[in-house]
Amino acid sequence: RETLRWLLAGPIGMVAAMGVGIAWAALVPGEQQTRLVVGGLIVPVVWGGCMAWTLADNRIIRATAVLVGVAVVSFGAAILKGFA
Repeated sequence: RETLRWLLAGPIGMVAAMGVGIAWAALVPGEQQTRLVVGGLIVPVVWGGCMAWTLADNRIIRATAVLVGVAVVSFGAAILKGFA
């Protein structure tokens, strides 16, 4: 159970955080360089938040659903918008 929780917090949390950063870079208006830098700086902060929340939550299924949902929605939004 603890191993599953750590695996969920690490790799799956990182995928969700990367999705948020990529969605930020693709969806927020502004200069391309600024969007890329801020999107890159968002990733470790969101990953830390995902890890803390996942390790503190008692329900593994809920944590899994939220992280996978965030990853799917953020990557989907970024793909639909594109970077240009």
